[in-house]
Amino acid sequence: MLTGRPPWYLEAPLLVGGYLAFGLARAEIDRGEPTATSNAVLVQSLEQTLRIAVEHPLNHAMLAHPAAIHLTGYFYRLCVIAVPATLIWLYFRWPARYGHLRTVLVMTMLLDLPLVWLFPESPPRFAQDGIVDYMATHDILYGAASRAPRPGVNLLAAMPSMHIAWTTWCAYAAWSVLRRSAPRAAWLAWLFPFLAAFVVLATGHHYVLDILAGMALVALTIRLSPRHNLES
Repeated sequence: MLTGRPPWYLEAPLLVGGYLAFGLARAEIDRGEPTATSNAVLVQSLEQTLRIAVEHPLNHAMLAHPAAIHLTGYFYRLCVIAVPATLIWLYFRWPARYGHLRTVLVMTMLLDLPLVWLFPESPPRFAQDGIVDYMATHDILYGAASRAPRPGVNLLAAMPSMHIAWTTWCAYAAWSVLRRSAPRAAWLAWLFPFLAAFVVLATGHHYVLDILAGMALVALTIRLSPRHNLES
């Protein structure tokens, strides 16, 4: 079994720098609102044909419940903290698995960039009639500012959903290391991306197809990534 791991003082700066570079690259490939809006209309039409267009009813189901509004808003903003937390947990608790799982995460983010360039897409909160951006109206964790274009942020990159890709990666990482020693906990980890899916739909940040694309992106990356010995 592989037990080596890169020194933390090299690994941490590389990961932080890589994440910042990813954000800047994603922002720079913003192809503009007309293309993103046209693609959003195409996605809406396809979802209606497939009878999976649930964004509007989920969004409006939240509006009469202030507690649900704030719970989903805070979850949306804070769930990504699970990514660095999972990396730290893997680094110290599962060093033999860390390299492979970190590679899956990095490859997922790299593959996202050409997809965003090829298919820019406005999220429902901008492009779908009737969707209420309640995170902005209630200014949940600076939600109002999230509607304004600013350097380093691409507001028109909803496909695929990186919130779903990141939470799916967290679930895969936990499942892959716990499935033999703690199978119940391993399977419970998959609730995380499904809860995230509900939240990104309810808050108007993504379409169902964005969610499926985010999950498919992680699945593809797992297939493509180099594999180390994953036995316990």
